[in-house]
Amino acid sequence: MNKVLFVCTGNTCRSVLAHRYAALLAGQQGLPLEFSSAGLAADKDIPQPAIISELLRKEGVKNFRHVPAPLTAGEVRGADLILAMTAAQKDSIISGYPDAAAKTRTLAEYAGFGSEDIADPFGRDDLFYFSVFKFIKAAVSASLERLKKEVK
Repeated sequence: MNKVLFVCTGNTCRSVLAHRYAALLAGQQGLPLEFSSAGLAADKDIPQPAIISELLRKEGVKNFRHVPAPLTAGEVRGADLILAMTAAQKDSIISGYPDAAAKTRTLAEYAGFGSEDIADPFGRDDLFYFSVFKFIKAAVSASLERLKKEVK
């Protein structure tokens, strides 16, 4: 397993934070993993909130540019693991791509955190973004520990 796809609604906040943070941690640990992200209703004309770059920059992710990308059949086929931010998004992925059911989980579920949805911070205050990112960081870290065992 080496290709992980994070999915949320618009691909401007949660999936971007998970994608970029996972790539940073995996790179630091020398893990041979590839990460990408997409949105179920992504619109390339909706800009990523500035707070996303700020939060990631504080973690060491510098100078990245992100344009929201819609989920495609090719991405679903190419992913070894698909991690959605909510149970409803997971269900939408499986409904649209039934063959992906075995490899689709929520990020919280895969991390071993139960069935908690990751709230959408879009349009909320910076403190809410910070809180969401704190949960995503913990879930991504736990997921990478699990993936380490599966990659070897």
